[in-house]
Parts: sequence; structure tokens; C-alpha cells
Amino acid sequence: MAKPWVPYVIQQGDHLRKLAFRAGIDAETLWRHEKNQELSSRRKNMDLLLPGDVLHVPAEPAPALDLHVGTMNRYKAKVPAMHVKLKLESAMRSLAGQRFEVHGVSEGAEPIGGTTTAEGEAAFDVPVLVREVEIRLPDAGLVIPVLVGDLDPIDEPSGVIERLRNLGFLPPAGEVEAEDVTLALMAFQTEQRLPVTGAMDDETRRALEERHLL
Repeated sequence: MAKPWVPYVIQQGDHLRKLAFRAGIDAETLWRHEKNQELSSRRKNMDLLLPGDVLHVPAEPAPALDLHVGTMNRYKAKVPAMHVKLKLESAMRSLAGQRFEVHGVSEGAEPIGGTTTAEGEAAFDVPVLVREVEIRLPDAGLVIPVLVGDLDPIDEPSGVIERLRNLGFLPPAGEVEAEDVTLALMAFQTEQRLPVTGAMDDETRRALEERHLL
């Protein structure tokens, strides 16, 4: 008899690899399960889910570890990683070839070190359970907080707004009106040498994904 699967409502900060790890199942297996066909057909990237999306997960938790009373119990756990890739920009200076450190990956752990690419990109892996890290660029004097799993799909209005915020076309916080989004899209289209319509057409969506890296 097949084990039951139950609906789970996606919360802000959730992403599939984290949920799969907690359920004790492979992420691809979870995403391609028959009960998740509707969601997987609607979301082209399994790592970008929207709060409110419904994902079906196994009803039964992952098997517990065996414990032996009166003895030393030793276990080795392997936590899967989430690949994070960011493009860092500053109006004041180039962030290409900059040393960076990623802090907050785990308590007491040494920071992850690296160097940005010629395009200012920083890439690193973090365990799937990590919610927030801090990127420090010592030579540039910058400290950048990064929330893992907070980016919404680009085919949602919230995902468009988040990307425009991250690229500097909208304020980093606060409410935005429809007119603000239109003007931001026009500015982005001008930068990308696209027809300036202020509308999120397919060409603008592709350019925004490419410029934002996701």
C-alpha cells in the first residue's frame, strides 16, 4: 500500500531542497511525484516557490535513528547544500575581483572565502537549512545580508518587484505602487535597449532573469 502524502503550504523562506531534506526524500523525487505535477508544471524552477503554493510531502516523518541505552551513540549526518550565486554591484566602485567572506553558515564555523568574478559574481554553497548569511567584502568595506529562499518566481508580481529592488530600480524597502513598477520597468528596458513599454513582456522577463541571474 502506498504511503500517504499530505499538502504543505509554502512559507516565506521555504525552498524545495530544504523541505525534501526534512522529509527524508530526494528533492527530484519530491518534485516529480504525481501529486506535485500541477505545481511543477506551473513553477519552472523548483528552487523558486511562492508563499501560498501547495506542495505535497510524505505524511510520515523520516525514520528515527536507533538509540542504544547505556552506550555511546555516534552518528554522522550529511546535510545537502544549496548553491547560491549572486551578482554584487556598487554605484561607487567595481566589485569585480573582490575578496569576499560568507559568515553565518553554521555556528562556530570558519567563514567561506572566495573572490568575485570579472562580472562581480559571487558563488558558494550553504547547507539547505541555513536561512540567512552575511557576505562581507573587506577591501570594499561592504557587508551584505542575504536571505536564502526568499526570492519569488519571476512570473509573479512580487518576484518582478523583488528583482527590480535588488537591481536598484526600486527602493530596497517600503510599499510600491503600480506606477512605480511601470517606471522601474521602463528604466530597466532603457538600460537593456529594449522597447520601452513599461510592461512585463516575454523579452523583458528574459532580460530581467539574465540580469538578475535568476
